[in-house]
Amino acid sequence: MKLTILGSGTCIPNSKRGSSGYLLETPKSKILLDCGSGTTWKLEKIGIDYLEIDHIFFSHLHPDHTGDLVPFLFATKYSHIKKREKPLFLWGGKGFNNFFKALKKAYGNWIVPVGLNFDELKGGSGHFQDFKITATKTRHIESSLAYKIEAEGKSIVYSGDTDYSESLINLSVNTELLIIECALPNDISKMSGHLTPGEVIKTINESKPKKVVVTHLYPECDEENVIETIRSNVDAQVLEAQDLLEVSI
Repeated sequence: MKLTILGSGTCIPNSKRGSSGYLLETPKSKILLDCGSGTTWKLEKIGIDYLEIDHIFFSHLHPDHTGDLVPFLFATKYSHIKKREKPLFLWGGKGFNNFFKALKKAYGNWIVPVGLNFDELKGGSGHFQDFKITATKTRHIESSLAYKIEAEGKSIVYSGDTDYSESLINLSVNTELLIIECALPNDISKMSGHLTPGEVIKTINESKPKKVVVTHLYPECDEENVIETIRSNVDAQVLEAQDLLEVSI
């Protein structure tokens, strides 16, 4: 599997970090984890045909994780000469179906390409062409899910946005790669629904992933170098998420 980070930031405009978006490639599937603003054009930037995306799994319904869904679907519906030749599946947590129906009410069939499918995930596992995905509820908003994807005998976990969560720890035990959010440094007031470096450290030390990518970084995290704080307190390889960074699993 190969992970490419398309957006390592938040809702705050940042010239170095776009809103949340992650491309995971397995031998037979191309999967997006979230689709924040700018995700679609960044696929083009790294040479990935957006019409070849098979699944988009949304961690939750905040705008910085869903903002490029309408542009993605509009471009898919009106892709000019080249046409999409396989189904597209959209998945989200509680409320996702109503969310998409509201978008359709606003934009009509402009965002309903041929072969589009969408549904809610209630938790548990599902098997697809060459991967298995497990979703579990996390502490952020009602629709929030963390995902574990297994393929080629390996696994990755994506936390989405979350507060400290036993469900995330249980999902991440001994995974090859944990993609985990870290919103603000320890010395700034705790933001409910998000992790501090101390909570990231505790999560890593309890779940023991082999490699960690720390992401969803507000500008204050770059100023305080929270990555080094985390790195020096865990027994795992810790990478700072950067837009367009590639990670092999």
